[in-house]
Amino acid sequence: MGFDPVAGETERPTMLGGGSSPHQKSRELSHNWPLLVLIAMIPLQNIYLGKIPTLGAGINFINLMAVAAFIVWKRNRDRAIPSYTDLHYPIYWFVAIYIVSAIHGVVSMGYLPERYISSLKDLLLPMLIFFIVLNSIRDRRGIVAVVVATLLPMPYMFRVFYAQFSSLYSWHYSDNLRFVKGTFMMLGSNELAAFYAAYSFVVILLALYVKQLRYKLLLGVVAFLNLYSLMYSQSRGAWLAFLTALLIVLYKTGKVRVLLVVVVLSLSAPMVVKLFPVSVQERFDTIFVDKGEERDKSAESRFIIWENAWQQYKKSPLFGVGYRVFNQLNSYENKDTHNYYIKLLVENGPPGLLLFLLILWRAYRNSSDLWKRSSEPVFRALGLGMVAAVVCFSVANLFGDRFTHYPLSTYFWVYLALVLRARSILENEGTEAGNEPEERPVIRFGQMSY
Repeated sequence: MGFDPVAGETERPTMLGGGSSPHQKSRELSHNWPLLVLIAMIPLQNIYLGKIPTLGAGINFINLMAVAAFIVWKRNRDRAIPSYTDLHYPIYWFVAIYIVSAIHGVVSMGYLPERYISSLKDLLLPMLIFFIVLNSIRDRRGIVAVVVATLLPMPYMFRVFYAQFSSLYSWHYSDNLRFVKGTFMMLGSNELAAFYAAYSFVVILLALYVKQLRYKLLLGVVAFLNLYSLMYSQSRGAWLAFLTALLIVLYKTGKVRVLLVVVVLSLSAPMVVKLFPVSVQERFDTIFVDKGEERDKSAESRFIIWENAWQQYKKSPLFGVGYRVFNQLNSYENKDTHNYYIKLLVENGPPGLLLFLLILWRAYRNSSDLWKRSSEPVFRALGLGMVAAVVCFSVANLFGDRFTHYPLSTYFWVYLALVLRARSILENEGTEAGNEPEERPVIRFGQMSY
């Protein structure tokens, strides 16, 4: 028996089909449906921006679903997580710094740029979704439902990617291949590649941990489609982020021999890359330049922009220049910093950068702890998958802003909320059982139950 400190009632841990009253079953079967729709749709920019009419003023289908999900959460307050996590206040302060930075930016520029408020709203939306997920999920069944919602769009994303890629495919590499952005209609190939690099680990680990063969096969197919898209994304930063995360995953799982093989292969990368398609080989070769050779234009521009950003930061070292102000000040084609850490430093000052690093560290720590403590397939896949996602974003953000675009970053916050909820479930059960370990039923992934 367990006591819910929020609802204030004693109830048996939820297991579908086992000993619950009809009233309990009705509560277990209730989902925040607008939230599930929102999660499944959020990477599909080509649909909700390209095919579904908007209401103007930045109000689109995603915003409406977010409002609906928020209302459902507030009408079911008994779902709320019973205590603050160690990520609540860092996120509160991170949001506050962005709002203050936006006000500072308007004051320093002397005018309100087009889509300024709308872009700030889009930047903060994933963090709102984090709290909605955290407080709309009550049990294992709810966690599995949200995970399934994140998997649903991936086959369609591959279909769109492949259609675009096929129309531009050439045996040799050309910059045209980098125009393939799949469903990320308003973003680019680098952002799409970062999506596949960060979240493919959750799919791969689910395929490894889930018991039923039919779900293993389905998840394995989705993982293959993601990795195919990542390979042909032609994004060097995403490849490096994925490889780094893979090394961390192998290290944490104790696959020492496999880790050594991957390290050796990484050190002999030019030879290994010969196994990949020619266009991928040629794009990979642009990472390295011999002495006396010029870097490609994309790489060279980053060094110029970073130097400009540093000069602007020195003019306002405490609070930064303000949200979206650097683009106006950058003398190099008014471009972004192409590095999220530098962007935070120059626009939000040291507090913004330090809070972001704190969020990443606590996300890593909570995810790693869930993976170590749990023996349940979905929990373990979530924990280790989020460890990989944190590493991926940590590396990918060195090469561009991979964290303020909601189609890309939302799943990071969704999976993080699930990690915290899963930890809360385990902690509550440990307390209720007097810290005695108990055997868990095998997950029935497709039925969203245990």
